[in-house]
Amino acid sequence: MIKKILIGIVVAFILLMIIGALLGDDTTDSTTNSEVSSSAEPAELIAVTARELFTAYDKNEVAADKQFKGKMLEVTATVSSIDSGFSDNAIVQLNTGNDFQSVSAEGDETFTDIASTLNKGQEVTMICQGGGEIIGSPMLDNCVIQ
Repeated sequence: MIKKILIGIVVAFILLMIIGALLGDDTTDSTTNSEVSSSAEPAELIAVTARELFTAYDKNEVAADKQFKGKMLEVTATVSSIDSGFSDNAIVQLNTGNDFQSVSAEGDETFTDIASTLNKGQEVTMICQGGGEIIGSPMLDNCVIQ
């Protein structure tokens, strides 16, 4: 019974995150995956784990936005789930050590194709643009799985 309630809460939370992402006011520049992969140089990347990203936003969202939002990140984490968004694009949830919140990573059709080969519990590294935080969970946009 408790497990069903927790699953219901997690599903509702994920739906709220997706709705928030669609309705949110994102003022960062939009970049396509091809631009991300061709223009990102290793010196420009900020290496961070999903857990570190989550902790930074949990401690101080304003400071974390200044450090990560709109910047190119090399994120390494364990996959906690691979979900399908409204337009059937993949949303890869990255483990943060918090059972109820994850880092959400999204990309284009190529990202979705590669995400379909991932498994829960698999370690992954991706290059993404920091997308801020929605409902307590850091967002990663325009991701390219390495």
